[in-house]
Amino acid sequence: MQLSMKDLDEIINQSKDVREVKRALGVKMALSEMPTSHICARWNVSQPFVSKWRTKYEIQGAEVLLLGYQGSRGRLSAAQRQEVLGWLGSQETIRIAELRDYLEDHYQVVYQSKQSYYELLQAAGLSYHKSEKKNPKRDEAQVVEQQEVIKKSGAAL
Repeated sequence: MQLSMKDLDEIINQSKDVREVKRALGVKMALSEMPTSHICARWNVSQPFVSKWRTKYEIQGAEVLLLGYQGSRGRLSAAQRQEVLGWLGSQETIRIAELRDYLEDHYQVVYQSKQSYYELLQAAGLSYHKSEKKNPKRDEAQVVEQQEVIKKSGAAL
């Protein structure tokens, strides 16, 4: 395998992830025969870190220094998401359990975290807080009493 410092320089200059840059810098310095102890002190990494990434680079090339994880994609396509948002917009009230059941029934999607459901509700302009048609703390007797007090104070003026 042809090893190239140019590949390492590209990672160092273009990567936006500090982990990739540290790997490439560690390998580049190790290949230029800088003592491993200096590399470790300079980049705050361990000797096994330098050894591991140099060996991987020598066997597999510069691409092995790049992060393999690129994040996960949403399970709903853009079109499906729009359909769900439209459906949510047609609901007067909705609970997380109802949204979860809808997604599972129509799209075979079940999210691990409730946060995904909250984000869908927010995107549809809804709140994930439990909604109630009537104030549960409302006491009719207190309301009538307060209305009487207001009427009396208004009549006194």
